[in-house]
Amino acid sequence: MALSLEEFIHSLDLRTLPRVLEVQSGFYFEGSIYEMFGNECCLSTGEVIKITGLKIKKIIAEICEHIEGCEAPQPFELPMNFPVRKDIVRILPSLDVEVKDITDSYDSNWFLQLLSTQDLFEMTSKEFPIVAEVIEAPQGNQLPRNVLQPGKTIVIHKKCQASRILASEIRSNFPKRHFLIPPSYKGKFKRRPREFPTPYDLEIAKSEKEPLHVVATKAFHSPHDELSSVSAGDQFLVQHSQTTEVLCEGIKKVVNVLACEKILKKSYEAALLPLYMEGGFVEVIHDKKQYQISELCAQFHLPFNVKVSVRDLFTEEDILAATPGLRLEEAITDSYLLISDFANPKECWEIPAGRVNMTVQLVNNLSGDPGSFLVKTLVEEIPEEQYYMMRRYENSFSYPPPRPPKHPSVEETKLSLLNLAEEKTVGLPKSPKSLHVDRSKKLHSSQAGLDSKVPVGCQNDLADLEKEKRKTGKTAVAGTSATTEIFKNEKRQK
Repeated sequence: MALSLEEFIHSLDLRTLPRVLEVQSGFYFEGSIYEMFGNECCLSTGEVIKITGLKIKKIIAEICEHIEGCEAPQPFELPMNFPVRKDIVRILPSLDVEVKDITDSYDSNWFLQLLSTQDLFEMTSKEFPIVAEVIEAPQGNQLPRNVLQPGKTIVIHKKCQASRILASEIRSNFPKRHFLIPPSYKGKFKRRPREFPTPYDLEIAKSEKEPLHVVATKAFHSPHDELSSVSAGDQFLVQHSQTTEVLCEGIKKVVNVLACEKILKKSYEAALLPLYMEGGFVEVIHDKKQYQISELCAQFHLPFNVKVSVRDLFTEEDILAATPGLRLEEAITDSYLLISDFANPKECWEIPAGRVNMTVQLVNNLSGDPGSFLVKTLVEEIPEEQYYMMRRYENSFSYPPPRPPKHPSVEETKLSLLNLAEEKTVGLPKSPKSLHVDRSKKLHSSQAGLDSKVPVGCQNDLADLEKEKRKTGKTAVAGTSATTEIFKNEKRQK
């Protein structure tokens, strides 16, 4: 039974794809020229086409503003630039053509066997290696362009799992750039100071390899005599966490504290910092060694802050070298396809299966043992949504301990409020502008006090951090809905 193309698409069960259709009749008669995306093709009555999948053609978005008395928001179209595929034509489902499903009576082997990256990864390991021709090359400048070009014959050796280090730019403003760094990266790194908001974070970051040396960037007045107060510029060597008793409203109470050594001019002084203390600390780096990525992961606990000191000389463009600093966040494992140029099968590349959209035409299976080959990798920059998907997936397997409460007692709250009241000057309320000026002066004076107490090497680290915080960025969010289009696969000549 003949149906309009749009009726057929609406009734199509995607699980039954691919389907073979025959053009019956419609607006496009025999020999008519149908132009889409700058490509012309002939859509004749009696033409046999194979529907291999549905594809988003355009995005329709609406700006939602709830304003009384206004009309309904008008939708507007966001165009999408689709690359042209060889032997594939995209046909709008609204095309005024009648079609007939002849899948059950037609040999679909007459059509080209096209495989997407996902199709390739769903193949069994026994089906590899295979020889294929690239029909649609993936987008992006972080891929081996000399191999992944339309019309290029490649060898897909196997699918595999490979490790990467998930890293982000060190900057206070968005958007941050995110990267996946392979263990084979040849650049070298120097350590950068880390920032810690509470002693609880210091406890997590300390290691047995070396003492954690930090300088306080924020003052803290302890409400208990048993605990230490902190001034901006105080330096500490972190030791270990423990418990101690404090007198709270006439009752002895056990609290968790971080035992440290406060660095004085010529000696050290024991200090107990409550884990809940809202402060600020910056790491003082004494290590000037340059590390490979594998050395950093083996010797230190992630997350870890670094800066590229020597670029990777084995790549044309090292995208990490231009970053002001990197936070190495966690090691992940991801899925890859191992491919090579058919003319040079010994040099292979790892291509991410889940982030590269590529279409190939299966040529044949490769017989014989290819032997050993050299695997090459590239640093991959990923968008923010993929970064958070990876973090969510990885973090679902490990649950960090919850942070302790910030305010353990009523007495401490009263004292904090009292101290805050004492610091305020008496006078008339100030305008927002004057408040902004006062706040800026206070920040500058605090920084000056900090710089006078911090060693020269640490001052340089703090200056770098302040420069990064002044950088700005923008983000954009849009709500979308989508319409679809289909592929038309021309039949192969006998």
